[in-house]
Amino acid sequence: MRTVLALIVSVVCIPLFAMGVTVEGSKYPATVTVEGKSLKLIGAGLREKWWVDVYTMGAYSESGSCNTSEIINKPEAKYLRLDMKRDVSAEKMSSSIGESFAEHMPKNASAKLKQQRRTFESLFKKECTEGTVLEFIYIPGKGTILKQNGKEMGPALEGEDFQKVLWDIYFGKETCCDDLQEQILETCKKKK
Repeated sequence: MRTVLALIVSVVCIPLFAMGVTVEGSKYPATVTVEGKSLKLIGAGLREKWWVDVYTMGAYSESGSCNTSEIINKPEAKYLRLDMKRDVSAEKMSSSIGESFAEHMPKNASAKLKQQRRTFESLFKKECTEGTVLEFIYIPGKGTILKQNGKEMGPALEGEDFQKVLWDIYFGKETCCDDLQEQILETCKKKK
């Protein structure tokens, strides 16, 4: 009887975060396996622009750290999953990404990083219709892998510098998306 009671208490007391997070119908599990790496949910949130839902995003890393500096700079496997909530043309995605990268690139960016930015922008050739899933996966030693609806969009973009700029867009001090960052970090703090 004590064993059954202990089991019931432990199941009831499991934090809801352990089951993951759902944002506007998109489910982000507490852990995922990506490219053979087990990653923990940092948090999830909704990106809105002019009061219109654009996408939801789940952010994952090996450590699951809530510290923005670690989220950007720690050399570990990381994963961003964006679930589109409205149609966005390939041209608009490319230009939005270009603008964000321009704002977050270091002033002394290498020629390689500048070329990677151009390559990244050029990979958006298909419309991102409502329901499209975009995945940005960073694996140390391999680089950043980009997927649209489960299909790789091009070769991995090598090195840490590219992923640092990408993650700085969302988690840096001059983020593109204050509300989204706040939601993700609030979710992260609740899991502690």
